Amino acid sequence: MTQNIRTSKLFNLISAGLAFLLWGSWAYVMNSGESAQQGVVAALTQGTASFMITLFMVQAVTHLFHRFDRPLVKVVVPALIVICFTGFCLVNVHTLMGTPRIIATILPALMVAFSFCMFTSWRLLRIHQQQGTTQYE
Repeated sequence: MTQNIRTSKLFNLISAGLAFLLWGSWAYVMNSGESAQQGVVAALTQGTASFMITLFMVQAVTHLFHRFDRPLVKVVVPALIVICFTGFCLVNVHTLMGTPRIIATILPALMVAFSFCMFTSWRLLRIHQQQGTTQYE
């Protein structure tokens, strides 16, 4: 039987709110040198994206985890897919919004997100191993 990681709605909303504040603030600092308006636009863009990404990241990793068979692949590939997709979306949305320093804005958030995805996949693998599951669903 498969056990998915479950967190409360309150935990998810608090985590997403903190991601909005942290990465939105970072985007402001990275982009406000040219003008305060560019900093605010970058902050709202990155903050909103980080909020939404945080809400859906665990579900995406969990869904992808169950699509692969080998333990190492189950841990690494979901994180890579989620981060590549996230990075692609962030570059595009920041380009559309005119963010001046896109890489400096998104790279730290992507690094933390990748670590979080790897941890989530590893945790799912541990749950399966503790349950004595030899076949991954």
